[in-house]
Amino acid sequence: MRWYAWEAEIASAFFPLLRHLERTLGHAMAKQLTARFGRMDWWDHPEIDLHHVSRSKIAAIQKKLARDRRRMPTAGAVQRELTLGFWVSLLGPGNDYETRLWRPTLRHAFPSYSGPRKPLHQDLNKLRELRNQVAHHEPIGSRPLAADRESAYRVLGYLSTDVRDWAAVDDRIPQILAERPTACAPALPGTRKEL
Repeated sequence: MRWYAWEAEIASAFFPLLRHLERTLGHAMAKQLTARFGRMDWWDHPEIDLHHVSRSKIAAIQKKLARDRRRMPTAGAVQRELTLGFWVSLLGPGNDYETRLWRPTLRHAFPSYSGPRKPLHQDLNKLRELRNQVAHHEPIGSRPLAADRESAYRVLGYLSTDVRDWAAVDDRIPQILAERPTACAPALPGTRKEL
């Protein structure tokens, strides 16, 4: 198998796992924020004080939904449009998210995790980068893909062991990693190997 075909295949194999992670993370965090602030549109609660970048992302989603006449800009519709990057940002330092969001609320979205916020955020941020590379059809072959897979399953397990186990049923990543071709060395100009 040629390198570029393998890259496309491994990216395709990662997509379902990353999609499960994105949806499970968003659902778990939204559930906790809804309970904490007592409303589905928790982002509009006066006490949440989201970082301006997060607020602008929500405003853009609301504007987009308002233009689309087939979809109502309900709180549920807005939540479904929020990206993995948005959810990961709520686990970052933000506007003192450690004391205002993590400790009282968001840590409960990860029932099987008892560690601090920062390492979890770092793991999720690396997975966000992988997800963006996969979604934008960028090369991922130079990444530590076995470690990325392990990290994705570990974080999914923090959120829901049922979803983690379900996601593993059709996982093709180990098989494709085992078929990884040797990277092609660039040919020197003027040689027969030149493409």
